Amino acid sequence: MIFDFLTYLGDVRNYSRNTIVSYQTDLLQFASFCNQRKLGLTDVASADARTYVRSLKECGLHSESSINRALSCLRSFYAYLWDREITQCNPFADISVRRREDHLPSVLTKNEVNELLSLTYDDFPSSRDHLLFCFLYDTGCRISEALSVTEEMVEMERRQIRIKGKGNKTRYVFFTSETKAALAYYLPLKHQLQREKGIADKNLLSLIFCANSGKQLPLSTVHTIFNTYKLRLGWQKDFTPHVLRHSYATHLLENGADIRMVQEMLGHASISTTQIYTHVTQQRLAKVVSMCHPHGRK
Repeated sequence: MIFDFLTYLGDVRNYSRNTIVSYQTDLLQFASFCNQRKLGLTDVASADARTYVRSLKECGLHSESSINRALSCLRSFYAYLWDREITQCNPFADISVRRREDHLPSVLTKNEVNELLSLTYDDFPSSRDHLLFCFLYDTGCRISEALSVTEEMVEMERRQIRIKGKGNKTRYVFFTSETKAALAYYLPLKHQLQREKGIADKNLLSLIFCANSGKQLPLSTVHTIFNTYKLRLGWQKDFTPHVLRHSYATHLLENGADIRMVQEMLGHASISTTQIYTHVTQQRLAKVVSMCHPHGRK
């Protein structure tokens, strides 16, 4: 049943590979829970579903967002079974975990972005890292989207790239002349490295971002890169690829960009997802007032 559901998500609903992998993890974890209690997946009742959600909260290993994702997955799974008359109810239909309203994404200040992008680069690893930071901040791409960009996708003169995002939806993203210069500096170094490493696979050769081995840049290496630069810069705040995406959206809105345009550039299906950044900008403006207005100081 799980395999059929995941196949349906990929083939019919066009879910992204990352979402399907996450849903598979959620479903197999729930199946393990059912096995421990000698429950079949079609025998689960609302009380069992609530017990499972409570166990996720109490174990302390899951964030609110990951629990919400698991709930969304399980609701969809049982809706799929119900629609095919495999089960008589959806035990997760009435269960929800409220997202904390005060949870706002971490964002770099403009000075911090300038500090990051001003770091020197003079060899393949440092120029790749610099380009990765420039690219993510310039385009607002998800890291999965950035790592899938090929040289053929880049329109250098127009400074634009046609990206395939979540749900196989396509959109254009745009980059600045600074990123164009970083790309022009980096690509010959990448080509030289791949020649030295004997890379012959055309798919690997076409990818913009590659590892020191000349092969595809793994996500685990990306996280190591970000952690290394966080320590180097002495930052205490979160610094991940998604933080650059958050910073891109927040700075656009702070500079007067229309929220619908930001939604389009981020590739959000719903405007409600983009609206979180209006709360970020409001919070930052309130902080400025409290720090700078004579009556705001205590």
